[in-house]
Amino acid sequence: MRKLTIAFLAATALSLAAVDLTAQTTARGGVERHDPSVDALVGAEVKVEKLAEQDGFFEGPVWHRGPGQGFLTFSDVTQNRIFKWDQASGLTTYIDKVFTGKDTSSVITFERNGRMYQQPGPNGQTLDKEGRLVFCAMGSGKIMRREANGSLTILVSAYNGHHLNAPNDLVYKNDGALYFTDIRANSRTTDENPPEGVPHTGVYRFKDGQLTLLVSDLATPNGLAFSPDEKVLYVNDIRVRKVMRYDVNADGTLSNGRVFFDMMATGDTRLGNPDGMRIDTSGNVWTGGPGGIWIISPAGKHLGTIVTPERISNLAFGDADGMTVYATGPTQLFRMRVNVAGLRP
Repeated sequence: MRKLTIAFLAATALSLAAVDLTAQTTARGGVERHDPSVDALVGAEVKVEKLAEQDGFFEGPVWHRGPGQGFLTFSDVTQNRIFKWDQASGLTTYIDKVFTGKDTSSVITFERNGRMYQQPGPNGQTLDKEGRLVFCAMGSGKIMRREANGSLTILVSAYNGHHLNAPNDLVYKNDGALYFTDIRANSRTTDENPPEGVPHTGVYRFKDGQLTLLVSDLATPNGLAFSPDEKVLYVNDIRVRKVMRYDVNADGTLSNGRVFFDMMATGDTRLGNPDGMRIDTSGNVWTGGPGGIWIISPAGKHLGTIVTPERISNLAFGDADGMTVYATGPTQLFRMRVNVAGLRP
């Protein structure tokens, strides 16, 4: 398959001339309020603090909160690594060289400021019940887990005899089932045998060693998250700017898929798409969108948007109380304190 260029991933035009990975600068952010109830979630004003900046493509933040922990990891898809950030040490490398193949001819690419970038590295991240990092090795077409000794284990790599194309994001259900999205179809790589990828995009469930295809009709399935009672799974379809909603059946399968929110219909043409998402303890959906982080009620009402200096690729709730939002843009890592805790792995 020819190399895929995804135009909607075109990133910010912010200057990267002065790059300081450890500097912390505070910028005043604001909230576009579409409903008064958003005030209880984010307060009168929000301070968006930049923690890191680099000429890469940041994704997939997750907060580690086990004993002796208290740090964030996130991906850089272009630099093929996973970073660790904590207050004391700033930014360090957590996992290096995730993609180890030779064939990058079908890797997702994008253009920024007249330069083409490849995305061979990792993307979405989560934690299992033992606190181990589980992540999408997007460029490798695999779901991988980091063991306590730092080694990597491949959990999932193929479906029906064909390799996965580009796993994008993932979330665990409380019963131990892992749900993940594959954003591409029909990729091809000589790193695998056979070289042909699965012929469709997908939302999958991996449980007890069995991989089940749940949804195969979305254009570009991306971020996903469960409602607090796990009766609903939300899935972002980034290319068409829609947030989908599925009922979760007793056996863990999905049904009654329908549009939960259509960002395209709002007419907002600013940079930003429904990319990564998280859910707060009240069931509100927090997702990337035009202009920043969109907060959408369980009833599908757009409550407000936290305006950010760069479009948002993904986000996570973190810190001891779960009331700090850590968000990645293509080239920047932000954090902001809010008034509600989020669901965390």
